[in-house]
Amino acid sequence: MTKILIVDDEKLIRAGITKILSDSFDKSVIFMEAKNGAEAFEICKSELPDVMITDIRMPVMDGVALMQSVSELPQKPAIIVLSGFDDFSYAKAAIENGAMSYILKPVDENELLKVVKKALSEVRRDAQKHNEEKLRSLISEGHFSEDVAQETAEFAKNGMYCVSLCSPLCNRSDVDFLDGVTHYIIKQKRGFMDFLISKDSLDRVISNPQFSDSSLGISRLSSSISDLRRIQHESFCALLQGFFEPEKKGVFRFSDNHSSSDFTEIDAAYEKIISSLDLLNEEELRKSVKRFLDFESIEGENHAECLFYAYNKIINGLFKRYPKFSTGDTYLYIKGLMIENIMQAATLNEWKAYVLSYSIYLLELLKNQQGKYPYITKAVAYISQHYKEDITMATVANYVSMNYTWFSEKFKEQVGLNFNDYLKKFRMQQAKLLLEKGTYKVYEVAEKCGFKDVKHFMKSFREMNGMSAGEWAKLHNN
Repeated sequence: MTKILIVDDEKLIRAGITKILSDSFDKSVIFMEAKNGAEAFEICKSELPDVMITDIRMPVMDGVALMQSVSELPQKPAIIVLSGFDDFSYAKAAIENGAMSYILKPVDENELLKVVKKALSEVRRDAQKHNEEKLRSLISEGHFSEDVAQETAEFAKNGMYCVSLCSPLCNRSDVDFLDGVTHYIIKQKRGFMDFLISKDSLDRVISNPQFSDSSLGISRLSSSISDLRRIQHESFCALLQGFFEPEKKGVFRFSDNHSSSDFTEIDAAYEKIISSLDLLNEEELRKSVKRFLDFESIEGENHAECLFYAYNKIINGLFKRYPKFSTGDTYLYIKGLMIENIMQAATLNEWKAYVLSYSIYLLELLKNQQGKYPYITKAVAYISQHYKEDITMATVANYVSMNYTWFSEKFKEQVGLNFNDYLKKFRMQQAKLLLEKGTYKVYEVAEKCGFKDVKHFMKSFREMNGMSAGEWAKLHNN
C-alpha cells in the first residue's frame, strides 16, 4: 500500500486535493489528512506515509517546522510544498528542508498530478533499491534479517523465480526491459544480471521480444526468502547448460527432477592443480587443469552444475590463494576477469582456454619469484616427500636454513596458507587418495599420512570433507 498525507489548515483544500488524486490513482493508494504540522508529524511517526503534501503557513506548527521535524525521522516521506505566497524565502526554506517540489496555490491539477507521480516513482525506486541491497546482503551473509522489507517477504511468499540473464541489455543502468514487472535485481555486471520475478510474471519475461538474442536461466519456483542462495545457484546453472547444448538458444530451466552431483573428482583435480603450482610442475599442471575441466566425461546429466562447482572453485579458491598476484599483476588480473565473466565466452572450450592460460601464467609468476624465495619451493617439495613423518614447521625451516619467524611469514605469503594448515590439507588429500583405493583401513590410512592420533584424524576428516573417512571410502569403492 502507498500512503499520501495531505496537510493544510483549510478543510476544502484538503478535500479538493484528495479528490484530484483519488480520481487518478487506484485503490492501492491510501489518503490521509492533517489540519496542522503537529498533527501531521504524529501521523508521520505512526503511519509512515510515502508522500506528504503540505501547506507552509498553518497554526500550531507551520510547514517549515514540520519539515524540520520530519527530517529527523528514520523513515522520511517525499515532501511536496503548497503555498499561496509567491515568496522566495518560503521556497528556499522548503528546499533546504528536503522538499522535492514547491507548488503555488491555486493548485494546477495537471501540475499536481505530475509532481505526485514523480514523487511516488522516486519513492518506489528508493524502496526497490533498499530491498535489493537487503537481499544482496542476505545472500552474502547467509542468514535471514528482520531488515528485509515485509514487501519482499510477501513477494516471495506468493511464488518467485530467479532469472539469470546474459544479454547486452544488462549493461544499461535503466532496465526498461523489465518495466511493468515487479522485480528485484540481486546481481548485475557487464552483460549479465540475476533478478527475482513473481510466479505470474515468468511468461511475460520469457516472451519479451527484447530478449530474442539473449539467454535466460530459470530457477525452480520458490516461496521463501531463505531460498535465495539456492535459486540464484539454480538459475546460473540453468544458464550454463547452454554451453552443453549449443544448438539450443533462449531459455534454459533448472530441472525439477534434479539429482545431487558428486564433485569428488573435481576436488581431487583441483588439489592436483594447487600441488602442481606449489611444486612449479608445468607438465603436471596442464594435465590437472585438463582433468579439472573435463565435465563432458562425468556421468549423469548435471554437467552444468559440475561446471558451476568448478567455476566457484576457481573464483573463491584459486584466485584467493595467491592474492599478491591475483590483484597485483595487471595481466593476471585481466585473465581472471575473463574467467569470472564466463558468459562472455563464445564456447566452453574458449573459457577452458582462459583457465589454462591463467594457470600457466600464474605458474610463470611463481617461477620468477623462486629466485627471490627459493626456499619456499624447496620447503613444499620437502613436505611432499616427508608428510608421512612427524615433521613440524621448525623441522622444515631448519631444513631450508631459514629463521623460524621469517619462514613462517613468507610461507603463508607465498603459499596462501600457514604452514600447519598447508601440511594438514596436504596430508588429508593423500588420505583421500588412499581411502579411494579401498585396500587400507581408516587407522592405517591415518598412520600412513602422518596422523598419529586416529580420533583426531577422523574428526578432522569429517570437518574438512563433510563425511567420515569410512563413508568416503565406501562412496568410492561401490
